[in-house]
Amino acid sequence: MALSQSLKAKPIMVEAYATLGTASGTTVGPAVPANCMVVSAGIEFITAAGSAGTSATVAVGDGVTANLAAVTMQGKAAGTILGGVVPSFVSTADTIDAVLAVSGSGLVAASVRIWAVVVDCNQNTKAAAEVDRDTLA
Repeated sequence: MALSQSLKAKPIMVEAYATLGTASGTTVGPAVPANCMVVSAGIEFITAAGSAGTSATVAVGDGVTANLAAVTMQGKAAGTILGGVVPSFVSTADTIDAVLAVSGSGLVAASVRIWAVVVDCNQNTKAAAEVDRDTLA
């Protein structure tokens, strides 16, 4: 019995809303189940980020791979969406986090949406029901 195309794993987007701090650190993002391929990940600024006199970058990834390499936060307006396309495989359940690096002071906290596009690579266990083509009326 063949697997139905509609029952196979499809890419999905996972997301989490958070507030980036004003000092260097990690902000926890969306959960990703074990045995998933992270195809892309990124961040959307809900409120404007950065401030004058402060250098701040943000990277998004699973702690091993940066799916979105560090990018500057200065001048990022509300509604700006950044994405990276460095794929990674997550073998144990994890989160996709934003890692903030700040030098200086006066950074304004920014509300963000951390997102990732993932594909579940676990075995598909459902099969399509076979149709009895010999008993058509």
